[in-house]
Amino acid sequence: MLLRLLLIGLKGFLPLAFLLALMFYWLHLTLARPVGQVEIFGEVRHTNLQALQENALPWLEAPFWQVDLAGLQAALEADPWLRHVEVTRRWPDTVHLQLHEQRVWATWNDRSLLNDAGEPFYPPNPLDFPTGRLLYVEQENLQDAVALWRSVEALGGRYQFILTRMQLEPRGAWQLELNGAVRVLMGRDNIEGRMNRFLWAWQTWLHEQQAELKQVDLRYPNGLTVTRY
Repeated sequence: MLLRLLLIGLKGFLPLAFLLALMFYWLHLTLARPVGQVEIFGEVRHTNLQALQENALPWLEAPFWQVDLAGLQAALEADPWLRHVEVTRRWPDTVHLQLHEQRVWATWNDRSLLNDAGEPFYPPNPLDFPTGRLLYVEQENLQDAVALWRSVEALGGRYQFILTRMQLEPRGAWQLELNGAVRVLMGRDNIEGRMNRFLWAWQTWLHEQQAELKQVDLRYPNGLTVTRY
């Protein structure tokens, strides 16, 4: 009787054991599956795709389910032209890369570039990428300079001038360059009031003489001086 019960129990156990064995075998094959495909999406103009591939390959040698996605992302984002990389795993064996390249906005101190969020990045030979915006300011004043630039640039669209250069001098005085030629000395304080004074003068008569203008000095309580070529 006992033997018969054991045989009945064994019959019920064998299918379950077989299923478990199959499951572990499938799991082993799945976890050991190599990366079969890498999808790369994103509009890039300056990123070196060959260097990107070389940086990615060591991380993709691991089995598909063991690829260190965070490590791969950090390795790719070491490229200064890549602002952000989204790395995802897609069944059954695909690693998906979405590239977000830096959008050049300005040149900063002739040593680096600023993206469209006003954040610095450091590609080789930044001066090989002319931006039309030259910004000279120390790190601690960078965001103030970016905010001021955007404000003046918006006014330029209304009053028909182009801001091409901005510099914060060591003593804290702001200096602008318009249309690549006209220097505007703003001073250290009351920048909004001085800018309003300049805009009044520009709209009234300066814009008609801009070809002759060399410098506009606004560092006076209630007036300005003009230097011509």
